[in-house]
Amino acid sequence: MAARIKPQPLVTGGHAWGKERVRAGLSLRRLSELTGIARAYLSMAERGRLVPTGEEYRKVMAALDAVPKDGAA
Repeated sequence: MAARIKPQPLVTGGHAWGKERVRAGLSLRRLSELTGIARAYLSMAERGRLVPTGEEYRKVMAALDAVPKDGAA
């Protein structure tokens, strides 16, 4: 009998930045303020509900890079 393959969740840019956002001590609200991207949109991207565009991904990564390494934002 063939083994069933369990579907894997979609891996998006949001999943990649979600952990980094938490490590940086940023709330979704603050990340939204820094990027100009709606908080709800960022949340859905982090949960894998949608795939951010390249431009949105770049904005988020630039905001995360701008946060001091001690997490103060």
